[in-house]
Amino acid sequence: MARRPLIVAFAAAVFGLVLIAQEAPRAVTTPARQELVVTNQNLAVVVEDRIVTLPAGATTLLWERAPASARTETWSVLNAREAGVRWLGLVSPFPGQGGVESEWLAGLVGKQVRVRRPNGEIAEAEVVAVYGPTPAHVLFREGNELVYGEPDARISLASDRGAPERATGVRLKLESERAGSRTLTSRYLVGDLSWEAAYALSLSPDEKRGRLEGFFLVDNRSGAEYAPTRLRLLAGTLRAASPPSAPRAMAGRMEAQMAMDTVANSIELSESRVYEVPNPPRLPGGRTTFPLAAGADVAVGKRYVARTQYWMGQMEESQRIPVAVQYRVETKPIERALPAGVVRVYVEDGRVFTGEDRIEHTAEKTDIEIETSESFDLSARRRQVSFQQTSRLESESAYEVVITSRKKEAVTVLVRESFPGDWTIVESSVPAKKLSAFVAEFAVPVPAGGEAKLTYRVRVRIRG
Repeated sequence: MARRPLIVAFAAAVFGLVLIAQEAPRAVTTPARQELVVTNQNLAVVVEDRIVTLPAGATTLLWERAPASARTETWSVLNAREAGVRWLGLVSPFPGQGGVESEWLAGLVGKQVRVRRPNGEIAEAEVVAVYGPTPAHVLFREGNELVYGEPDARISLASDRGAPERATGVRLKLESERAGSRTLTSRYLVGDLSWEAAYALSLSPDEKRGRLEGFFLVDNRSGAEYAPTRLRLLAGTLRAASPPSAPRAMAGRMEAQMAMDTVANSIELSESRVYEVPNPPRLPGGRTTFPLAAGADVAVGKRYVARTQYWMGQMEESQRIPVAVQYRVETKPIERALPAGVVRVYVEDGRVFTGEDRIEHTAEKTDIEIETSESFDLSARRRQVSFQQTSRLESESAYEVVITSRKKEAVTVLVRESFPGDWTIVESSVPAKKLSAFVAEFAVPVPAGGEAKLTYRVRVRIRG
């Protein structure tokens, strides 16, 4: 049985309240202006203008189709004074706590519904069961198949084609100085809206140069669709309190959409970096991608790294050491900061994928290092030659590392060992370099199709 989530067409906000039109005025569903600042920590700021018609005095306004994951405790009306209103708060059920929408879902059990998928396909189905307070927990029977949810689908009662759309949203309480039309600006935080970067590095045949391209990936699981007039992506590590309720686990169908020919530029904002996206695309439910870096030729340095971990005591068996393939990529030609994301490496004019690695936020003109795979033609084994406990807290050990190559050219393998406490390399066949307080590095030359041996003795004292 497939497990797939469901989004109800006329429930763009799962926690929306049903209001009768005569009881409360409604904000125009389509915002006149909508600004989004999306963080890469599953949180976004929404600022949107809507045209409303209000009576004089106290009133309740339905802000239709607010996202299901809107953080209503953050809601405010930014231009209340200019618009001649006094904002008195809002009313909305807690996210994920059922309410009228879950009651309506439960009432569909045993009924025939029409399921319209994002590709335009329409299926007739029977609602077999509802297992939770949201549409993501609906079990359908489509022909002879049981289906748990429909990703990004819209459903309607098959027998009620002409029924009006159900009004859902957040109910704002206002006091208006005058009757008439005006624009209100709401600001709120919304969860389940996030982004990250993705990169493709296509290497030249000698792997000394490459072409680096970057893309933004915006994932929208908020329960709403956005058409921002301004879109900014915020890169940085923000400290935020936990939301009042556990985030909903909604997995959506990831559909990529190339939306622009231009790329985003970044500027500093407080202690973070913000990317202003020109000609922002629509952000439907699912995944939208658009360019970060159109492609730049960069210098690439390739090297091999073998890491070992010191163990206090005698070791009877030798150990296999993986030899990692590492690339150092020059970023100066890109002329912009690179947000955190995954770098995927390709060879043969970008036709063959050879591995990937994640980078952190990287400032301009700062090279990146990635490790993409384990070398196929290089192998290494390490064994302890001797061990002596010189005191309760001090010992001395001797090791040898044998590196075997089946490559057609000579290479250098960087053997890095991590040590605890205070340590000293007493002697070694290859000079040792102290990389940090706990890591020593040996640059071992290995002949083509041959073998090289590293030997070293280390004294380690554990701090008592």
